Amino acid sequence: MGDDRFIELVNKKLTDEISPEESKEFQHYLINDEIKRRDFEFLNIYWNSSDTNYVDNALSFQKIKEKIKNQETAAATATLKKTSFYSWRAAAAIILLAGCAYFFYSKLISPVSPALVATKNSWQNKNTVKREKSTIVLTDGTRIILNSQSSLRYPTAFTGKTREVYLSGEAFFDVYKDRAHPFIIHTEKMNIKVLGTAFNVKSYPNEPQSETTLIRGAIEVTLDDRPSDRIILKPSEKLIVKNRLFKTVRENAGKLNHAETNMGMQYVLTSFTPLHQGDSTVLETSWTQNKFIFRDESFTALAARMERWYGIDIKFKNDSLKQYRFSGVFEKETINQALDALRMTENFSYKIKKTTIYLY
Repeated sequence: MGDDRFIELVNKKLTDEISPEESKEFQHYLINDEIKRRDFEFLNIYWNSSDTNYVDNALSFQKIKEKIKNQETAAATATLKKTSFYSWRAAAAIILLAGCAYFFYSKLISPVSPALVATKNSWQNKNTVKREKSTIVLTDGTRIILNSQSSLRYPTAFTGKTREVYLSGEAFFDVYKDRAHPFIIHTEKMNIKVLGTAFNVKSYPNEPQSETTLIRGAIEVTLDDRPSDRIILKPSEKLIVKNRLFKTVRENAGKLNHAETNMGMQYVLTSFTPLHQGDSTVLETSWTQNKFIFRDESFTALAARMERWYGIDIKFKNDSLKQYRFSGVFEKETINQALDALRMTENFSYKIKKTTIYLY
């Protein structure tokens, strides 16, 4: 067995997805390989840490390395030399996780031909329009709640080594646990692999960022433009993925041309947002409970959500309104009541013509 198998077992051990047979195999590694045993000890320190704010791999790596080094230095200053060695061993373990990710990506996560998962012409598509939500139960028992203006492509029956679906929009997944057949969700920007868990995925094609919020269990995410990276979420964590753009200015025949250049994806790992302290309602999944909750949200983002929620179109006639930010909760309010409530905190006017709202 190579290091790739050890990394797979570490992942299952940390996420409590390891079987009794795999646990014996994992203990064999730890007993017979001192380096792997110490690698696991440092990864376990990271996994059980409370620091969950990371930006990109380089910063995450540096924070983990510094955190481990500080913890060990405080515990045993006299063994600084040994501590430094162990810190770099931990760093090497993190690099090993990223390096071996391509092995798992190519075997488990890479998009495959539908023929490998289900026979031809056995795929189904479920599409929702504005104001519509739909609940889908797959043949394996997985339950999916599809939000408005979303699309899910899934096989009539799973027949391969993996269970794969394709999502555009937003959905809440409660995946049936099956260690032998990982469940994989493909979106425009990322691929999410799970064994059995509950989480929310938001990935609308025309919005600047995508989100994955983990409620329980564990999920593994890879980004389309970084297949060698592997991001593992713990319960109560949220992954935000967005495109990084910068503007370039070129001078051509005395004219300035502005162009946006795609610099790839940036991701941030943070915590999900509870509605109130001690409240089980989570902002990111509140839509499944027919609650429209928003916290410090720009008017632009809020308007896009209101369009899906109320089944209308919203047009800004005054671009300065887009900078407004709002917080609040809507449940049974009509669109007029909702807009009037927003006007209590910011000054704007609106006109409704059929199914289009104009903001002034």
